[in-house]
Amino acid sequence: MRDENMIYIVAGDEMLKLMKRLYPDHRTVPFREDLSKGSCSGFCFDAGFIKHRASFWGVSQEEYTAKMSPIIDLDMKKDYTLCFGNDDCCAANLKFMIGYLKSKGYPSAINVMIVDEYDLTVLEEYSIQP
Repeated sequence: MRDENMIYIVAGDEMLKLMKRLYPDHRTVPFREDLSKGSCSGFCFDAGFIKHRASFWGVSQEEYTAKMSPIIDLDMKKDYTLCFGNDDCCAANLKFMIGYLKSKGYPSAINVMIVDEYDLTVLEEYSIQP
């Protein structure tokens, strides 16, 4: 976690809390979804996706959109690192985020860090070129 100008997209609220405690100066955005459960297709937050996922979780489309707004509203001109654990939930979410960034025309390399979810030790690190 060495680049303080980077914005880290982290796996959920628990990792967000940990990141803020260990790296208080780092900017973070939470990914609050578990795409390993239920079904989904595509890599965008279109109306059909939101309707389907909101229904799956038993919330309104407005509630789902509000929960996911930090991701939906990403500025594609910023530099992001996807920071996820190595379980099935994180793998599904990471796959979605890579596809989402690519589908939005993200112009930079997509930085990925697979971390231990309890102490953020980096287990694997790589970049996906645009």
